[in-house]
Amino acid sequence: MSGAVTDVRDVLGIDPTTLDQQPRQPPLKKQRTVEKRPDGITRELYALLGENAPPVAVVEHRFKDKPKFLGSVAPWREQTFKNPARRDGMELKHWVRQNSLQDSAADDVAGAMEIQQTAVPLDYQFAKFNIKINLLEYSDAEYDAVLKDDDWSRQETDYLFKLIKDYDLRWVVVADRYEFAGKEDRTMEDLKSRYYSVCRNVMEMRTPVTMMSTEEGALYSAMHYNKEQEVERKRIVQMQLYRTPAEVEHEQHLIAELRRIHDSHQQLLEEREELFNRLDYPQSTGSIAAYQGSQGLATLAQNILNSDRNKKRKSIAAPSGQAAEDEKATTTTATATTTAAATKPTPSAAASAASPAVSRQGSIAEPPSKPHGHSRNESTASASAPTPLKDKNKSNIKQLTKAEEAQYNLTHHEKLQPGVFFRTMKMNLPKANSFINKSPAIMAELNIPQILSMPTSKTCAKYEVLAREIAALMDIRKQLEKVEQETKVFKAQEAMGGDRTKRSASVLSDVSRSSKRPKKEK
Repeated sequence: MSGAVTDVRDVLGIDPTTLDQQPRQPPLKKQRTVEKRPDGITRELYALLGENAPPVAVVEHRFKDKPKFLGSVAPWREQTFKNPARRDGMELKHWVRQNSLQDSAADDVAGAMEIQQTAVPLDYQFAKFNIKINLLEYSDAEYDAVLKDDDWSRQETDYLFKLIKDYDLRWVVVADRYEFAGKEDRTMEDLKSRYYSVCRNVMEMRTPVTMMSTEEGALYSAMHYNKEQEVERKRIVQMQLYRTPAEVEHEQHLIAELRRIHDSHQQLLEEREELFNRLDYPQSTGSIAAYQGSQGLATLAQNILNSDRNKKRKSIAAPSGQAAEDEKATTTTATATTTAAATKPTPSAAASAASPAVSRQGSIAEPPSKPHGHSRNESTASASAPTPLKDKNKSNIKQLTKAEEAQYNLTHHEKLQPGVFFRTMKMNLPKANSFINKSPAIMAELNIPQILSMPTSKTCAKYEVLAREIAALMDIRKQLEKVEQETKVFKAQEAMGGDRTKRSASVLSDVSRSSKRPKKEK
């Protein structure tokens, strides 16, 4: 057996010395998990359950444990205090903790009783919240100078300021408590208007507006009260509060419609601006003095030829004697050409707007007896050659969306086939035999001719949609007839009850099979 093991080691290339050096580790023991026995169940009963958990949780109901207090309980004592808001000097008492009155940590009961006997009344802890407003006070001279009003008497004004001081400018409470004889119908807006007008007039009398400081100017501006605006605001708020659901829905519809109109108006303005930018042309900024005369025209033509990179350079210099003789004859042409060149900022840009004679023949000094075929080739080459101005304009062109193309009636066509053909020949109509046989009768019933009198692209597209809908309806009608036939068969089977059910079913199946057989031609 040991020899066989040695042979296996030799085949696998295992060194036996390495196996002898490494001690064999004992197999790991499977750790046994011990679950904690739940409370409220005995050990013997829990042992009977084994490893399975109990189907019902056993919960023992107990009362809440008593809280555990750390340290000793702080003593409380009765302490007197004074309220600064009271003017009668009355002293009241309330219970407070002893630690909140002494800084020492080693107080005993005897010390607490001694402090209680010699305690001084403390201030009320909530006295800091008793804040009084600084109400404006006016004198008799100031009232007689700037505060007189036919609708407000001095007694009523004093009564208003007394209520405002008592209730700390709480206007809702002031308006509710306002009960002056003969003026019980005063509204909150009337009271506010009178108060703020008195404050503004007194401040302006004491310190002119131009001499007020920054704080005084801000306070003076804050005293402005618009009674009519406040009444209108509350009326609108009340209307909004008592709106019906139908009015709310109508208002939301109007808001959505207004937003749509605003968006369409903005889009129309942008499209109009873009159209104006396309129709606009560069303004003339150069001078035409350099292109006057035969020499200037020759220079202009040379610049035109140089701007076309795909065209060979040609000499357009004319003989001196011929240039002198033709000077008068070319005066009219020079004027027209220089006018066109003046509308461009540079001579190279003027090449794209030169006269037709220059662009077709390629040279104004070229004799007119040249064959027309050669001039056509030159014009084709010059038209196909790209120019910097064309590339720049092409890069600035905006790509229109489908909605904009439909609005401007723009269409893109695929490469057309050579030869003449009718547009109706390219329509995609259903190829089913049922449609081909029955569509003429349906079209005649709808008063639609089979051959369109005006086969435009939109008309053909609508005709294709109509044809597809007719084919779909024909399929639906076929399916409906089939379902009706099956319904009749089922109703006949239900009418025949008892032992005749199987016979009727077999007869109906024979009838259905015979109806499906193709009829022989006579």
